Amino acid sequence: MLPGLLAKLTPMPVVEATHGMKIEPDHVYVISPNTDIAVSDNTLQTEIRRKTAGKYMPVDTLLLSLAEHRKASAIGVILSGTATDGTLGLKAIKAEGGITFVQDEESAKFSGMPQSAVAAGCADFIAPPEGIAKELA
Repeated sequence: MLPGLLAKLTPMPVVEATHGMKIEPDHVYVISPNTDIAVSDNTLQTEIRRKTAGKYMPVDTLLLSLAEHRKASAIGVILSGTATDGTLGLKAIKAEGGITFVQDEESAKFSGMPQSAVAAGCADFIAPPEGIAKELA
């Protein structure tokens, strides 16, 4: 359902990611349920979701692959969410010289993921989603 919902909110094409799909500019990619996604070269790599230390960490999986393959050109964004998923990935992006954005606590419906990233010292910019979008543009 998510691709259809997001398509109503953006003029960009919104597609469900498939294994080996070429990454195109100005597209939104959504993963299927129970799936992890990573980036390798200029393609998406999907696989059955796996647990890390007993938890599912799909954001870390994606961001760690971005750091590995895109190095200093990687950009990581953490928005509202619970727990700590994404923090390790943002750390890796910063270590490679990439740029990281984190949603500010006040605008986040669920502040766990943003709080974790900020506490870990891996946020270059902290802003509401509108501010993040403006900086990215």
